[in-house]
Amino acid sequence: MFGDMSLIQVFKSSPTMIVLLICSIVTLAFTVERLMYFQSSGVDVRRFMNELASHIKAGNPRAALDYCQRQNSPVARVMAQAVMNMNRSHDELGQRVDTAIELEQVEMERNIGVLGTMANIAPLLGLFGTVVGIIRAFADIARTGSGGGAVVAMGVSEALLTTAAGIIVAVIATVFFNMFVRRIRTRTAQLEDARETWFSLISQFQRRRQTESRRSSVESKQQTPVGV
Repeated sequence: MFGDMSLIQVFKSSPTMIVLLICSIVTLAFTVERLMYFQSSGVDVRRFMNELASHIKAGNPRAALDYCQRQNSPVARVMAQAVMNMNRSHDELGQRVDTAIELEQVEMERNIGVLGTMANIAPLLGLFGTVVGIIRAFADIARTGSGGGAVVAMGVSEALLTTAAGIIVAVIATVFFNMFVRRIRTRTAQLEDARETWFSLISQFQRRRQTESRRSSVESKQQTPVGV
């Protein structure tokens, strides 16, 4: 693939290849890190919300909070904030939940920008290495005063390796960047759906509590002896 040159000689002859190697390592590292994050924080949101609803309907917010804190997922952390602030006004509760969702979005998007940057600059670095390689090849021919098609072809071949390397890095970074963006959109939509489910649930809980309070008050009055 490299003719008479070894891979080490290719890196020695082209500093741009060293830069692209660093870019590939960075791309791989952040890709693995994000894959591990999404894998470890995945959860069945519908099942989670059903379990959370069962605790709330049973009138046990403490158990609901404990259930949220035992889970390692964005929806669990958002719902933990919702449970802790469930007695606040609707507007204030909504602000707390929205802030929690935004914080989870920031965490999900962490390091994604690096992959986007690698996808954009890797082909440009490859092209830059190719241009520099071609310039150097013709400069060597001009300096020695000899050469020919074979010499030019070898120089161009070595130079084009940087373009190929840049494209490979860019393709890998682009594929995972788009995959992660799609996963972030999906999880954000799930968090927003969980928020609406929570508001519906807490509304039912508060209405039931008010009904029970009024019923208890009426029963209390009915049991009070006349003349007391």
